[in-house]
Amino acid sequence: MTFPEKESNIEFVRRVGQAYKQMLDQAGQIVIGQQPVFEGLSIALVSQGHCLLAGGPGMAKTTIVSTLAKLFGLEFRRISLTPDMVLGDIANMESRQADGEPIADGPLFANVVLVEEINCAPPKIQMMLLNAIQDEHVVLGQARYPLPKPFFVVATEKPVDNDHESPLSASQLDRFMMKLVAGYPSFEEEFELARRMASLGEQIIQPIFSRNDLTRLQKMIPSTPVSDDVAEFAVSMIRKTRVENPSDTFEFMPLQVARGAGTSSLHALIRAAQARAILCGRSKTAKNDVRFVSKLVLRHRLVMQPNASLSSDDVIEQLD
Repeated sequence: MTFPEKESNIEFVRRVGQAYKQMLDQAGQIVIGQQPVFEGLSIALVSQGHCLLAGGPGMAKTTIVSTLAKLFGLEFRRISLTPDMVLGDIANMESRQADGEPIADGPLFANVVLVEEINCAPPKIQMMLLNAIQDEHVVLGQARYPLPKPFFVVATEKPVDNDHESPLSASQLDRFMMKLVAGYPSFEEEFELARRMASLGEQIIQPIFSRNDLTRLQKMIPSTPVSDDVAEFAVSMIRKTRVENPSDTFEFMPLQVARGAGTSSLHALIRAAQARAILCGRSKTAKNDVRFVSKLVLRHRLVMQPNASLSSDDVIEQLD
């Protein structure tokens, strides 16, 4: 769905809300039971963040991400990382323009990139990917090559079970705006999936948003109003995770959390809430937008105590 260039921001936001509902409906026809994941991915994409995507085998993670790319009219590529991977497997300078100058190419140069098992890559490859996420360019040889715009990375991690794998550090995790979880569908959702299996052919996905629409959305997000009341709510939520400030948090928190969320978490929380407001067709950010994105933004930023009886999600639920 492409909106006229001269359309006012108010009308644009209203139509975005209608298109977003249509997009979620269409996504739900492709992958049943993963609407929260589609919502999180959409919010991260329009707010120019990146995502970690957790979930066991068979949770349709590739289908989810590729479907999102098609709904936004974007190019999708997948990178499956292995311990023996080299830089040329991801990015290279083999392609040349008409004037003979090299240009960068490879699976990293796409709008939406699914990086599978990022913790299995050699340290140099892993660092190159994380720097690309932060800097939006890749250095090859002596030259710097910009990545496409938009550029959106969704990464998965493999459970650590041998010497070739290690969990991402706290600073590396912080480069991802969100961590989403593709879980098992409910009984009703899985029953619907079984019912459709015999009757569904290949699904044709039509883009709901164009690249121009996405660009306009991304430019609008930072200026979406956030009232003092909503900002105070977000700041209070972040500060309650910090056990270093006992007066700001609950008595149980030091028993559960070893280290709370940093200031970068607040930026991600506010930006994601702004994006959610716009996608829902509203021109102002509300507390409910902050509540909606809180787990997505904070769950991978809390360092839990080794003997914690609560999960990070459990803790976040009590921050309101």
